[in-house]
Amino acid sequence: MIRKLMNEFTKVRFSRISYVMFISTGLIPIMIVMLVVILNSDIRYDSVTYLEYMSMILKFLVSFVGVIFYNWVASEIIGREFRMDTIKSQLTIPVERGSFVFVKLLFISIVLLAMTLSVFIIGTVISISMSMRGFTLSTVAKLLLVFLKAGFLMLPFAYFTVSLVLYFKKTLVPMAINMIVFLIVIATSNMAVSTVFPWTAPYHIIFMNDLNFSLQKSYLSIFLLGIISMYFSNRRINRMEI
Repeated sequence: MIRKLMNEFTKVRFSRISYVMFISTGLIPIMIVMLVVILNSDIRYDSVTYLEYMSMILKFLVSFVGVIFYNWVASEIIGREFRMDTIKSQLTIPVERGSFVFVKLLFISIVLLAMTLSVFIIGTVISISMSMRGFTLSTVAKLLLVFLKAGFLMLPFAYFTVSLVLYFKKTLVPMAINMIVFLIVIATSNMAVSTVFPWTAPYHIIFMNDLNFSLQKSYLSIFLLGIISMYFSNRRINRMEI
């Protein structure tokens, strides 16, 4: 299993996926600082606390733009196999095809969680260098849990994108379908984004609630989407003709 994951890492090491990942994870915290300092002339960075700054970063990650970016990474990891025609060699290996999907989804999960943690670490370093108020180990620990929660709850949407890529064998159409479904769910449920994604509520509400995973309807529906996506991904890869 470790060797398969290392092979996946080798595939994307010098690809555009890795370049986009490294650049974006560094730019997101910097961009938020610029928005605070430059666009809001009445707010100086020294008046923004560490908690407020990191909450802005978190809200950007789980925004529509963040969902698009995460799903693009997931779709590109699978889509490049079809684009480079390496999927055939992958499926001719005398092993169960389901392992191909499992390794891909596991690798995507590791990549997306690593991206989330990288943004958290870079944002924390920037806040320390700018001497933002409210920086305590307790706050860091709580924020780390919230970022991890957000990262885990973003994975099912990435799995859904992967299942669509396996069916369409392209990346653009699945991305569009995923975003349309995302918007329809929000519109038809008559909910704000902060209800679909509870952690996008104002930062002070985050710490009033339990940071552990809870059985809220939104969480159950999101994870159900991930389970269904994994099932159809495995079904599709087993029926795919070489």
